[in-house]
Amino acid sequence: MMKKKIIITGQSLSGGGTEVALTEFINHLDIDKFDVTLLLVDRNNDFIDRIKRDIKIHYLKFDNNVYHNIVSMNSLEGKVIKKALLNKKVKIYDRVLDHINSDVFKFEYDLAIDFYGYGSFTTAIVAKKIKALKRATWIHDSKMPWIKNVEEYLTDYDKVFCVSKTIKSVFDKFYPQFNKKSEVFYNFMDIKSILYKSQEFVPREFDKREYNIVSVGRLTEQKGFDIALKAAYILKKKNFDFNWFVIGDGRDKKKLEKQLRKLKLKDSFFLLGKKANPYPYVKNADLFVLPSRHEGYGLATLEARILKKIVIVSDLPVSKEQIKNEENGLMCKLNELDLSNCILKAYYNNSLREKIKINLNKEEINFDGEIQKLEQLLENKE
Repeated sequence: MMKKKIIITGQSLSGGGTEVALTEFINHLDIDKFDVTLLLVDRNNDFIDRIKRDIKIHYLKFDNNVYHNIVSMNSLEGKVIKKALLNKKVKIYDRVLDHINSDVFKFEYDLAIDFYGYGSFTTAIVAKKIKALKRATWIHDSKMPWIKNVEEYLTDYDKVFCVSKTIKSVFDKFYPQFNKKSEVFYNFMDIKSILYKSQEFVPREFDKREYNIVSVGRLTEQKGFDIALKAAYILKKKNFDFNWFVIGDGRDKKKLEKQLRKLKLKDSFFLLGKKANPYPYVKNADLFVLPSRHEGYGLATLEARILKKIVIVSDLPVSKEQIKNEENGLMCKLNELDLSNCILKAYYNNSLREKIKINLNKEEINFDGEIQKLEQLLENKE
């Protein structure tokens, strides 16, 4: 049987949840069925070792650095230029498309995938530069003002895959003209790898005499770590002994460090930065907390569930796709008082804690059926 040719575009192999989801997506493709090519805009390869499949990797070529900077996620100059031009309704991506090149443009593919989404240049590349019989794009977040940047390109796509039911609902509401193209496609996780890596070490930072809380995520406003700091301050005022560890990096790091110093939490709240393997921290924690303002699906929450860890998440519509309050986790309102009260409930309410642990151990997490959605798209001759 001849392999189906798939090309996947992404921004880079460095970053956060979307890039992790990209590597896991690739790892779940059957290389006996698919010939896979990956095309990247930026040459950041922190996660390249996560790819366990034999695939071809290409990097986009630009006529000069100005065009690259405009569409790069890492260039402040590019972000400023792009925002200014988009505000003036200049079709900036159309202009840049004339100044890029890649060997992949010579070939035709059975399926072209814009995995990154987020209104990025990759959406335009798949729509206008790659020859393919079918095209699919991904939406990773329920907050999607960026779609206006790429709305015109969505007419060239056969599928708009949303990583949660909540995202599909939001997308269908604001872009009803595409609702026949939208479908839920849950992100993959390598469960065996997560369980294995979680046993590599016990974090030396942990003090077993105290209550160890862990959060994982980018240091951005979205993840709500400013709220976490305020909740930690309330807990300290109540003389509750804990250590709270945040794993991740991001543009708000200095702002959070300043807030941490102001609240005098340096002995109980720790910004650990990026960790190559965060899973031992989650596995050995007493509690996992993710106070996000918005999410796509919540991969960090999914990882914590895989490790059978009690989680507290914000009371968001998307959170309810994973967490049933006081059944397999806890949900709190998006404010520091409710978050601190939820943490205290998780600590003091022994019967609730045991109930949640029992339910977590009963959970079966699998991703059967997701790859079939790609195969169905490839087989659909319409």
